[in-house]
Amino acid sequence: MKEIKEYLKRKINENDTCVLALSGGPDSMCLLNLLTSISAKVICVHINHNTRPSCEYEYQFIKKYTEENNIPLEYFKIDKYEKGRFTEGEARKIRYEEFKKVAKKYHAKYLFTAHHADDLTETIFMRLLRGSSLEGYAGIKKESTWDGITILRPLLSKKKKEIYAYLKENQIPYIEDETNKNDEYIRNRIRHHILPLIEKENENYPAKILQFSETLQKKDALIKEIINQVKEQVEKENKINCQELLKFSPLMQEAYIEEYVKKIYQQELTSISNKHIEIFLKNIKKKKENYTINFPKEYLLYKEDGWIWLEKKISKKSYKIKCENEVILPNQDIVKKIATYESKSNDEIHLNSKEIKLPLYLTTRQVGMKMAVKNLNGHQKVSDILTNCKIRGSKKDEIPILIDSNGVILWILGIKKSKYDLEKDENYDIIYKYIKRKEK
Repeated sequence: MKEIKEYLKRKINENDTCVLALSGGPDSMCLLNLLTSISAKVICVHINHNTRPSCEYEYQFIKKYTEENNIPLEYFKIDKYEKGRFTEGEARKIRYEEFKKVAKKYHAKYLFTAHHADDLTETIFMRLLRGSSLEGYAGIKKESTWDGITILRPLLSKKKKEIYAYLKENQIPYIEDETNKNDEYIRNRIRHHILPLIEKENENYPAKILQFSETLQKKDALIKEIINQVKEQVEKENKINCQELLKFSPLMQEAYIEEYVKKIYQQELTSISNKHIEIFLKNIKKKKENYTINFPKEYLLYKEDGWIWLEKKISKKSYKIKCENEVILPNQDIVKKIATYESKSNDEIHLNSKEIKLPLYLTTRQVGMKMAVKNLNGHQKVSDILTNCKIRGSKKDEIPILIDSNGVILWILGIKKSKYDLEKDENYDIIYKYIKRKEK
């Protein structure tokens, strides 16, 4: 482990605070010893996954060890999982959120995890079998950044048996997770049955696997650099210009969309498959406009006016509020009755009470709504009006609409007025002004 200590000394300055993910197993206990041996300021974080009776024993073991060695410990217990059962993806998301909180609390520069060479090899094999992206096939990075935190995995070149040898030599206690012996899990089957065969062929396989991983990471970084150049030409405010993207080769289109989807889904990326990427690419080429497609995890794929994008589905909170002297809308915008004509803009409407049915109401967009637009013959769909005004996706449901008691649409606030809006020299007795939150 001499080279690991040298690596840590190069990385860590005297005043650097480090956060270590400590499970109590051989890998993290080994790394804890290496960090404290170079006088690093270490804050340990233990996550109790609450999945087996031994989880509490593991916590008590860590608590006792850190107290005896004057090492600060942060503890978090997962009380429940979203679907009522443990999933690796959700557990990982929770773990890293807690790591981030602790790192910010202590102003830590680094987060350490104890992934080793066997972990890297197992991960690569698992992804080869299940399918993944180029970045996924590269496995675990020795150094990476996440939400402003540098994550270091110094044991990535060491085999598990080397870690056991170090623990024995230095008389470092540890505990074993009993599930590591269970062949029910694919990772364990790879560990127990495939890695021994690889080691027979080449006992120095960790170095070769790490080299393979780092080569893929370099190629992936190069592709990302090119993708960023594409992004500058095709993407605006998270929306993709279909025509501009189609100017690039099919391979570049696919690489760009994979990166775009990864950016949107982040920790939920495992819910996306190649099928979803194919659907995305197929809809870029479609001539049909103005539609949505359901995507995993409550996302919608929007296609409108030559643009395509993913957006989280927002549960629509509809309302119908009686319009009196002053109304504060749910988004804190204000609709206020005023005495005199101030503006001809779409932020002010002038009505004759004899031409409409009182009282008036402020409401949200409903399916099939149409309005007789001012200075335009016939009716037009509210959805089309909003689309023409470059309002897309869920933003359409945020626009307030003024109706009378018969449901006649009088005004799409800030956007368009109906034929019922009167000019300054005409006969009106009701004036309402729309004051947006930002203007207020």
